[in-house]
Formats: sequence, structure tokens, C-alpha cells
Amino acid sequence: MTSALTRLRELPEAFTFAGFCRLSRFSNNAASVCLRRWKEKGFIEPAGERAKIYFNKLRSPEVDSALRVAALSFEYLSAILCGESVLHASGWITQIPAQLSVAVLSRPSYVSLHGFDIRGRPLSWFRKIHPLLESSAEERVYGLRALPPALALADLYADPDGWHPDPDDLDIPDQDHDSVLSAFELLGLDRKAAQAATAAKR
Repeated sequence: MTSALTRLRELPEAFTFAGFCRLSRFSNNAASVCLRRWKEKGFIEPAGERAKIYFNKLRSPEVDSALRVAALSFEYLSAILCGESVLHASGWITQIPAQLSVAVLSRPSYVSLHGFDIRGRPLSWFRKIHPLLESSAEERVYGLRALPPALALADLYADPDGWHPDPDDLDIPDQDHDSVLSAFELLGLDRKAAQAATAAKR
């Protein structure tokens, strides 16, 4: 056990299955057994149910949001904060989302990560929204690139199966009403829906 714990202390605060195999020189099977034992003892915490990313609780007993965002960014390079998470961070809604909503490039299957609601979007969507994203680190929200709030609102309405905020629950600043109309048009949505959202509290 001593040698195993020494090995774990040498690992970073977050590490991948592949990285552990490379550093330990364990086979995949031996590494899986070792990690399962560490998990059972509370020495490590997986980033998600099927994620191959682990948090080293000997190095960092409390897994903070920065580590979780780092794991998200490792698994999904395309990750962008979207939806109700953006609306709440911008003060457009008061309800606090249970998880951070994140748009990622569509793939056949997704790795779930604790604390995040993963939403696939096609490459065409990313091409549309890319010119509107702020590239500077100072403009990041919760450590992530984020949609502008007007575009986050339009994207919610673009998903027929997603959550659509009641217009009466929205607090859209007057100066952003035109941005909402433009965002709805960009995503090919009915202009009337945008007008209803921006007119609700006028």
C-alpha cells in the first residue's frame, strides 16, 4: 500500500487513464484494478461515470471548479458555455441552474462529466457563432468561453426539446433587445418569438 500511495502522490491533481498507464508502466488491466481500488478507498474521484479522467484527492482533497473545467476542456476542446448558465451569469434569469450547460461539437456518443450538462451542436452551428465569441481570457465565464447572452437565449429556443424560459421570467436589458432579435435571425428562428421575449417586461 505504501508504494501505491507514493505513486499516487507523484501524480498531478488531475490525470488521465492513459497518462497513468504511461507513468506507472502498468498494463491496462493492472491500471484498471489499481484505479478501482483507489476509487473505493476515496483516494481518487472520476470526473464522470465513463470518463477516463481522475482527480487525485491526496493532492487536492476538495475538487474545485477549476479542476472540473480543466477536465471538461481536456475531453471537449470545443466546449462553450451556453443556455441557462449564460443567462444566469449575465443576470437575465434568477434561477440557478443545477449544472453548467455546455455546447460541444457533435459526436456519436458523449462522455458525461459531473457538474456539466453536455449538449451536442453541429459544426455548422460553431461556424455561425464563432465570429461572436470573445477570445480573451478575461471574457471567460466560469473559466469557459461563453456565448453572448442574446445568442444563448436564441439557442435555447432553437432546441424544440430544450428548456424555453418564460418571457415573464427574463430580465433583458433594454440595450440588448436588438441583439436578441439579431441572434434569433442568425439561428433561423421566428422573429416573433424574439419580439415576445424582449417585449415581456417593457
